[in-house]
Amino acid sequence: MHVTLVEINVKPDMVERFKEVFLPNHLGSIEEEGNLRFDVLQDEEEPTRFVIYEAYRDEVAMLAHKQTAHYLQCVEDLKPS
Repeated sequence: MHVTLVEINVKPDMVERFKEVFLPNHLGSIEEEGNLRFDVLQDEEEPTRFVIYEAYRDEVAMLAHKQTAHYLQCVEDLKPS
C-alpha cells in the first residue's frame, strides 16, 4: 500500500474556489482501479485548512493517478495566477 497525506492551506477568499476545483479530482480519484481511499477533509475550526488522505494499492497505482486527466487538470487549475 502507498499512502500520501497532504496538508493544504488556502487563502480565506479562495476556499470555495478550491473546493470547486478539487471536487472533480476527488470524484475521479475514487474511481481509479488502484485507489483504496481518497479523503478530502476541511478543518471545522480552521476552514482554510484541508487535509487530503490518499491510499493506493501500490506505488504503480499512485504514479498512474498522477497521470490522470482529473489530477493534471486540478494541478493546472490550482496554480497561482
